[in-house]
Amino acid sequence: MNRIRRAVAPVALAALTFLLPLGQTGAQAAPVPAGHLAFVTAAGTLKVVAIMSNGATTDPVKLAPVTKVDEPKVARVHGLVVSADNRWLAWSEEIFKPSNKYGELQTSARIVVRNMFSGKTTVLRSNQSPLGFAGSTLVTVGAYNKRLVKKPTPHLVRIPGDGYAIATYDKGIVDVKSSVPDNNKHVIEIDRLRLTTFGGHHTLLHTYKVGMQYRSVAANLAALSADGRKLLVERGNHQDFEGLGGSSLFDTYSMGAKHVRKQLGHYGTSKAKWRLSSATFVGPHNTPWLAIHSAPKKSNAGDYYVVRGHVVSYSHGKWTVQDNQGIAVAGNSDGYVVVQNGEWQPVAASEAGDYKPVPGGYAQLRGPQDGSLGGHYMKGIKATELVWVGR
Repeated sequence: MNRIRRAVAPVALAALTFLLPLGQTGAQAAPVPAGHLAFVTAAGTLKVVAIMSNGATTDPVKLAPVTKVDEPKVARVHGLVVSADNRWLAWSEEIFKPSNKYGELQTSARIVVRNMFSGKTTVLRSNQSPLGFAGSTLVTVGAYNKRLVKKPTPHLVRIPGDGYAIATYDKGIVDVKSSVPDNNKHVIEIDRLRLTTFGGHHTLLHTYKVGMQYRSVAANLAALSADGRKLLVERGNHQDFEGLGGSSLFDTYSMGAKHVRKQLGHYGTSKAKWRLSSATFVGPHNTPWLAIHSAPKKSNAGDYYVVRGHVVSYSHGKWTVQDNQGIAVAGNSDGYVVVQNGEWQPVAASEAGDYKPVPGGYAQLRGPQDGSLGGHYMKGIKATELVWVGR
């Protein structure tokens, strides 16, 4: 739902240097580098900037699309994922052509993997979608769970197993094995949340029993912290944009020797049907920050439907609204977090009734010292997707 014509020269992170004064002004501390941020614009272009703690940035450098297309076709980037060591960035590039009936139709897709230190890219034609990295290995999802093998030529290899992948970890995938119990009037589905290695070994994290109101661990989103210590899982079924059941519940698991489960509950009211759009972790204690959206609801005038977007965080046993018009968020272990405000708008000619995030004002940087009191708006950065790609 999120969303040129020429390739760009390789750009490594080392090339994105600052030409900014680092002296103090009055009592203010000197700004320091906060890191590098990759982001996708509403037009489907991928860019990267270096950011200072005061919100100052370098000029955005365009990285993609790398796919060459002739007008009237267009190529758009979506589905950013980054490796834990920030070396590898991957995304999907979808190619569209105009359609009288639907506005446009997708004709093909590519997966692109970029070495952020050398600038070298690997391009593979595939309709699979990037899920994440297990170490330096890209995992994709589609008809099957697959991993990218680069030699002798880049190709995708199916990952053994019968579950569906919802995240990656250092040795493989986090997946869900679903089954339907016999002769049980109160449970319609059993979902087993597992860690599955590339060799096919399973470690059970938890067994969820789905009741008649249908609240599944289910086939949508999960996220692992960059240090690999915390896993967040959404319990809710998107299936269509509105989804089934009440608002999604969230659980976290520690990823050490013992996989301790913590139940976070859900944000807001259950009837609002809040669903996860993206998740990130902020600071050394891996505080979860989530971009979520509600189910479509009729406007006050009753003449159209509205989808709300919020960015929220969870700490000390409670949910906190960080932006009541938020559509995307990305945090890093140093405590810096970027929040993008905007709105969810209906996708033109979508028979499924889909919505897409549309950025509003400039994205905001919040540092360890800012908390929920505000931060620094970063001129030129308006994004539908955000990931930190290094310091």
